[in-house]
Amino acid sequence: MMKKSIVLSAVLFAGVSTAQAAGFQIPEMGIKAMGMGNAFTAVADDPSANWFNPAGLSFQEGAAVTVGGVVVLPSVDFAPNASNLNPAATSASADKKTIVVPHTYLTIGTASGLTAGIGINAPFGLEMQWPTTAAFASGAEYGRLQAVNVNGNVAFKLSDHFAVAAGVDFVDMYKVDFNGTALKQNFKGTGWGYNVAALYKSELFNAGVSYRSSVKIKSNGSSTTIAPFFPASTANNSITVTMPDLLNIGLAVHPTEQWTVSFDADWVNWKKFDKLAFTYSPTLSIGTSLSVPEKWKAVWALRVGAEWAYSDTMRARMGYTYDPTPISAPEFTPLLPGNDRQAVHIGYGVDLSDQATIDLAYTFVWLMDRHQTQSTGTNALRNGTYKTTIHLAAASLTYHF
Repeated sequence: MMKKSIVLSAVLFAGVSTAQAAGFQIPEMGIKAMGMGNAFTAVADDPSANWFNPAGLSFQEGAAVTVGGVVVLPSVDFAPNASNLNPAATSASADKKTIVVPHTYLTIGTASGLTAGIGINAPFGLEMQWPTTAAFASGAEYGRLQAVNVNGNVAFKLSDHFAVAAGVDFVDMYKVDFNGTALKQNFKGTGWGYNVAALYKSELFNAGVSYRSSVKIKSNGSSTTIAPFFPASTANNSITVTMPDLLNIGLAVHPTEQWTVSFDADWVNWKKFDKLAFTYSPTLSIGTSLSVPEKWKAVWALRVGAEWAYSDTMRARMGYTYDPTPISAPEFTPLLPGNDRQAVHIGYGVDLSDQATIDLAYTFVWLMDRHQTQSTGTNALRNGTYKTTIHLAAASLTYHF
């Protein structure tokens, strides 16, 4: 039973040092949006609208390209508490990695009101590494998920104030690793999804909605059990991972010509991520299959942002985010040592010319301390206090042709 518990903890699919949002979502997919707390569904006025609300592409003239990236600097510390299974457990800190998350968008408009756009980004990802001496390292030492999303959209302006859009998503989850010192697993796969959106714009306010479907990714890889926990063996694995569907609802108000204030309610349906079911061929020393329940819940993130266009060429931005965790205490894993989180955002945009714009942004994320006491069995090695903060700095260049 103890060995089985170690295996289960090794394959829990969670762990985000790269993500600002709960779960393993990364909402920083546009730098102007990031400066406004990612409350961008009803703003959507640059090429990153291809992700936030593709209907906004219809209100942009001509052709433009945006290239940008976000640098993520996380810090995660663990200290055991009285409920930890190991009375000799000591404090540990996760590896302080510096991670870059890039994105690029291209939009091409026509005089007929039809606009095409394509985006290449990484809205889901993770990387977390603990030292092998951590109390829980046998089951949760290293987690990584790297994926790229290619999203093509067509937007059409139905009137001077209203536009709709639809698109197709291709997700390539090209590198996934979930390792403990007892079991190492890796896999990769691809999947398809779709998205629809609408945007209403007026002089006083904008209202927008964007929906993205879940994406099922059929994946294959290899799994290895490690002595002395189990007899050493290696087998091919297969697993289907479902990325959550997303619903974004936004309102933007223009109290003056210089100011825009935006609000977003963003729903992430983490219920789709209900379990991990591995099958092995040939038989691994632990058996032919392994199913791990996740029991994540759907959550709403609340965002507010503002932009002050204090000159014809320069803009200052600010924002705030509240984002609850989808993971309850019984399903907690050190590969996702998070909790409900808040973030403050600042940003700046400057037009270098009629064609070129630079956007800069910074976000500080702080998570409520996780006082974990509900892990049981050998998973009680996870019990303790987890403290996490994340710094994000970003820049992008947009060029209009």
